[in-house]
Amino acid sequence: MEKPSQDYDSDKKDMTSDFNEAKFQIYRLHILWLSCNALAQEGKLLEWKWKLDTIWRELSPDAISKDKGKENNTKETYTYRMKVLNGKIAEAQGNNAIYNAIQEKEIFLRCLQEEVGKGSKKSYEDEEDFEE
Repeated sequence: MEKPSQDYDSDKKDMTSDFNEAKFQIYRLHILWLSCNALAQEGKLLEWKWKLDTIWRELSPDAISKDKGKENNTKETYTYRMKVLNGKIAEAQGNNAIYNAIQEKEIFLRCLQEEVGKGSKKSYEDEEDFEE
């Protein structure tokens, strides 16, 4: 049997590294989302916003990558939409308005996580179930 080439070994290490990093990022996001739920329920609005900012930092490289090819500062880009949401939070008056603005940011980030493929796994009726 032939020994695998060095390129194969290198590619395999890169794939393993990418897989591990993705797994760890999803785990980090999970922990952050748990924290967001607790902070929102406790009414700790500023801490909740900061936690969402941390989630944005986790997802922003993917958002920026998806934004490539789109015109900067258009309503279509994730980075522009995040700036708008942060502006809504900054301008909100009163706890209810602030809560609603932060909640809108959280929903946006959860959708972004799904759109970049770091959310839940989707299964379809026509897929075969291999876990029987």
